[in-house]
Amino acid sequence: MKKITFSTLRWVLLLVCLPLVSACDWEDLPAYEEAEISAVQLYYRWASDEKDPITQEPIVKEQRLNVSSDVNSDAGVIQLTVTVPDAGGDFTEAVRAEVSTNPLWGQVTVSTAAQITPIDGTAALGTPDDWSGERKFSVRAADGNTKIWTIKIVQFNK
Repeated sequence: MKKITFSTLRWVLLLVCLPLVSACDWEDLPAYEEAEISAVQLYYRWASDEKDPITQEPIVKEQRLNVSSDVNSDAGVIQLTVTVPDAGGDFTEAVRAEVSTNPLWGQVTVSTAAQITPIDGTAALGTPDDWSGERKFSVRAADGNTKIWTIKIVQFNK
């Protein structure tokens, strides 16, 4: 009985998989044309009194703010109403009292395969930013279509 070597097995697998690799053609993939923002989330972060056991640095805590959005896709404008949640757990009354529009951390949901870039002095999403004024973003669809979006907090409730 003849023994099958690893080298022979590797070549057989390659020959079997080759048609599968060539079956997918990049031109068959759709070129999405949407450059939309469908949702905005805002977070407040603070250094807690808890210390990391290894570095002894304060552990950063996060509280998601309640956000309702009025999205005007034609104009590329999103107006936000932000409500700070009630205190509870690590989010104490003292921490809640510190929450304002500066700094907040933003996150958005964009169209499939779109890329978002901050413009006009807006900080990158996921980093602290001053949301007391308009924040502007350029959203580029997979097909190259670009749309400028303006996001603004119109009401901030504590």
